[in-house]
Amino acid sequence: MELRNFEKKDWKEIRNIYNLSKPDEMRGSVDLRALIPIEKDEKGMKLFNESRILVVVENGSVLGFGGHKGNYISWLFVHPAQRRKGVARMILDRILSRLTGSVKLNVGKHNEPAKSLYFKFGFKIEREFTGNFNGFKSEALTLFLDRKS
Repeated sequence: MELRNFEKKDWKEIRNIYNLSKPDEMRGSVDLRALIPIEKDEKGMKLFNESRILVVVENGSVLGFGGHKGNYISWLFVHPAQRRKGVARMILDRILSRLTGSVKLNVGKHNEPAKSLYFKFGFKIEREFTGNFNGFKSEALTLFLDRKS
């Protein structure tokens, strides 16, 4: 597996990974009717374009991607067929190696696999909240990790 910066040629696979994975991330935390394809999500596309994105590639295929905007982890998705192979851990480790200070992210309250990964890296719950996700109530957590400089 190779971890590298996002290139425009990766977009089609990233779009596919996001659209396949987002329901798993949000299941139990929001009505799944709130989900729209990333390419139709104006706020999501803006955040994607403002984030520093990394991809994990193997044999020419993108297995997962992640990114951050400043000290906010904005993306971390792995293709459903590639989960539990260390892809998310590899991405998260690289993102965290670049950051100092307080790192934050939001996660679906009921996304147990993601919460387990973040807790293994030392993240803690900062707050629990009900937000608005595309017009639907969404139960979420803000997690934080203090990184020493």
